[in-house]
Amino acid sequence: MSEIQFLNVDLELESKQDISLLVADLKKSAVVLHYDKDEYRQLARIESNEDVISPDKAINHLCELIESCSRNALKQWLSCSKRTFDIGFESGTSPKCFNQALSADTLLRISAIGAGIEITIYPLSS
Repeated sequence: MSEIQFLNVDLELESKQDISLLVADLKKSAVVLHYDKDEYRQLARIESNEDVISPDKAINHLCELIESCSRNALKQWLSCSKRTFDIGFESGTSPKCFNQALSADTLLRISAIGAGIEITIYPLSS
């Protein structure tokens, strides 16, 4: 039997402007999973390099990294049309009921930096 489990939180960014300073600042204490740019937009997917055991802790760690960015990187943050914490879970057959919570303080913190939340559920691995 496969258990439902929390996997990670990815910070997903999209902008029509340059976000290279923001990505560079976040890269100091996080893992850049993807950074791509073309003539229309720039996309980045960033994950905490901390060993996180819950979405709440992962999001708070990423918020700390964003809040500690340089002024110019924060300007790039504000230019992003997408600033989303994507919470990833792997599906499973047990337990019968599975939940993970975000505290009110975490939700306020997400709102204060102008980000959103997305949930991705991955199917069982074969």
